[in-house]
Amino acid sequence: MFLRPKNKISSFEDRFPVLFEIVPPEKGNKDKRLKQHSEYLEKLFDQTKVDALNIPEIQPESKKGDKGKRRQPHKERIQPRDYVKALREHVDTDYVINRVCVKHAPKDHEKWLLETHDEFDIKNIIFVGGESSGQDYPGPSVSESNRFVKRFLNRGRRKFSDAGIEPKNLKVGNITIPTRRRKDFDEPERMLHKREAGADFFTTQIVYDKESPISLLKDFSELLEEEEYGPPMIFWSFSPISSKKDVDFLRWLGVYIPEETEEYILDSDDPVATSLDWCFQIWEEMVEVNKNLSNPIPMGINISIMGLRNFENGIKLTQELNSIDLPT
Repeated sequence: MFLRPKNKISSFEDRFPVLFEIVPPEKGNKDKRLKQHSEYLEKLFDQTKVDALNIPEIQPESKKGDKGKRRQPHKERIQPRDYVKALREHVDTDYVINRVCVKHAPKDHEKWLLETHDEFDIKNIIFVGGESSGQDYPGPSVSESNRFVKRFLNRGRRKFSDAGIEPKNLKVGNITIPTRRRKDFDEPERMLHKREAGADFFTTQIVYDKESPISLLKDFSELLEEEEYGPPMIFWSFSPISSKKDVDFLRWLGVYIPEETEEYILDSDDPVATSLDWCFQIWEEMVEVNKNLSNPIPMGINISIMGLRNFENGIKLTQELNSIDLPT
């Protein structure tokens, strides 16, 4: 297991590991947001079990879904590792940060990775690719970044300098999109390619339908078994929904929410409770399916929330999903 939690949890023998996503604040709003996050995180760790905080890198993006919309314009935010440094003064836990690797020249990328490991004491990094496959980027691809860490830095070698270094112990994560199913280079094949390049774990796009995550789970398990390759950990992402605003933004991000699911949640007397129950149903079925596979895949949970107004709902969702134990 790549995470070594510093809270009360010492093993994962009876439950699934949990990441909780915290979006870094906008520049100029650090102190206020840090105070708010610290207060909420104290509640989070007091009320449920979380093993690490997952800090995304927020980049300007275009609309991913046909039906979604973003109500607020993009604003530049503090870099994930800088926010981890601030959070560490208040929250003693492990951290995972995201890095859009393709936007940085290889030599600069190497320097950043060494600084992140040695100076910021961050060992878990999720490499993120470019927004468009048709665009040229200055930096390495996700798979190239995976290989670079595993074949160079973790073996005590630098690629762009003869200077010696101590071997690093970076753990590499990538992102998978369960709905990205194609005839050519399908998602399970993409995941295998990244796994072969060195990916230790994956986090997923937020799931709100049952079919796509279960289909990906089955197909990836089968492909790994055929290729006789060990499975990585997959952290499946879930998010509470409290209003149409959440649905719109999730769809803007590219999350697939079936029309009937939207109606089921938003037309209910309590949309939050209904959305939490829906996420629970998906997770419960995924656990059952995975348990019965001939080649089960290690699974974890990643909780993502849409803004501070949903933080309490995120705690409730974490509690709900934490109630399902690991199969024996």
